[in-house]
Amino acid sequence: MTTSRLEINLSAIDRNVRLVREVLVDHRAADDRSARRRLGICAVIKQDAYGMGAARIAKRLESAGVDMLSVYCLDEARALVEEPLRAPILVLMPVDNFDRADPLYRLASCGRLHLTLHSEQQAMALSSVAARIGVTFPVHVQVDTGLSRGGCLPDEAARVVEFVASSNRFRLAGVMTHFSSPGHDDAFTREQARLFRVWLDRVSPMFRDAAGGAGARPEPVWVHAANTAATFRSDKFHALMVRLGQGLLGYGADALAPKHAEEEHDTVQFREQSHRLSPSMRWLSRIVHVQEVPEGWPVGYNRLWHAPRPSRIGIVPVGYADGFPITLSGADNDTRAVVRLTGRAFDRTRTVGPRESTSELGQRGGGMFVPVVGRVSMDQITVDLTDAPEDLGWIGAEVEVIGDDPAAPNAMAEVARRAGTITHQLLCAVSPTLERVYVADVADEAGPSGQIGGGGVSRLAAHAAS
Repeated sequence: MTTSRLEINLSAIDRNVRLVREVLVDHRAADDRSARRRLGICAVIKQDAYGMGAARIAKRLESAGVDMLSVYCLDEARALVEEPLRAPILVLMPVDNFDRADPLYRLASCGRLHLTLHSEQQAMALSSVAARIGVTFPVHVQVDTGLSRGGCLPDEAARVVEFVASSNRFRLAGVMTHFSSPGHDDAFTREQARLFRVWLDRVSPMFRDAAGGAGARPEPVWVHAANTAATFRSDKFHALMVRLGQGLLGYGADALAPKHAEEEHDTVQFREQSHRLSPSMRWLSRIVHVQEVPEGWPVGYNRLWHAPRPSRIGIVPVGYADGFPITLSGADNDTRAVVRLTGRAFDRTRTVGPRESTSELGQRGGGMFVPVVGRVSMDQITVDLTDAPEDLGWIGAEVEVIGDDPAAPNAMAEVARRAGTITHQLLCAVSPTLERVYVADVADEAGPSGQIGGGGVSRLAAHAAS
């Protein structure tokens, strides 16, 4: 029997896309010039959409209205080739080789595979490839303004744009940069934006020739720089398109609001919409064993935790092999993590219907939070059920390891903080062997367009995939 799964709420993703559109509308209202063109959204779904399943997430994002999808490498793009997607796919990693046998050739031949140019050398190599196989690649030139993670310095980037303009094997589809610390350092982010604007003023006269490609009518050039943090930071960073990854999945708010001003710059302010992102994932498991231990009894490897009283201990089949950090181990007088007993029976075929419970403890969705005690093992954690009523902490009871309430102590951002990491690492570390179950708010699936279901309480099972 399945003992753990990720429940991914597709309706939450819809809400996040609408929220970003709301921010971009604010931008257009503030600056009449930007109203001449609808600002675009590029959805970054690298690393299998941060572990949530790129194929399914890509389809939902496209239906929600994003303008472009972005992956890290050609292999990630190939994983999407069988999907009936219409949005162009931008590959961020340098590509300097390609052939007609590639599964992506069809996308390349119709101009829906966009590639990123990082240097003059790569541009020349890719131009030769394009000539050999008879395609014109839409390309995005990346200029390094201070991240030094790909791209090239402004002078070389200008030469790359000039090369694209002179080539009939390229169409300039975009120019881009990437901010290094928009959630933490306002001054440096503004300096990066200034450098990018200066560079744009220098190269934009070449856009008309560069955007045509093989004699075609010139198309608009996407100018993009802002990630999730920069999107919610300021209109001045939006350019013509924004790139969001985890933000569209409901995460990243932890990076938007540093908790310790003494550790981070405290000059950064974010739009109120940043606090309305809807987390889209719940990690669910179940109790597989319950045992009584006497006062002083050790629990787990290295005896990190001893029962302070006669205690009832539950075993949950989640461990560091599944992506639950070992740094969340609970020692004596040091609780690093909590999980929520939901009051439901764990059932992979059912996503609704609470178990009858006599314990109404005031938590969102009912249930009760209990601490993780002892060392996190490869394939299990132990939780202290001593204070939990038996109608919550029984064998087979559902355990919410990570929840979708951003204010809860088992929220993704809070779990990452307690583990000493970030949400990106936590999400990407979740084992691909865990079943992914896709759900949606019933009202979103069956109601009028734009209607939001009732807080995720009533859910419709949409799809399951390993």
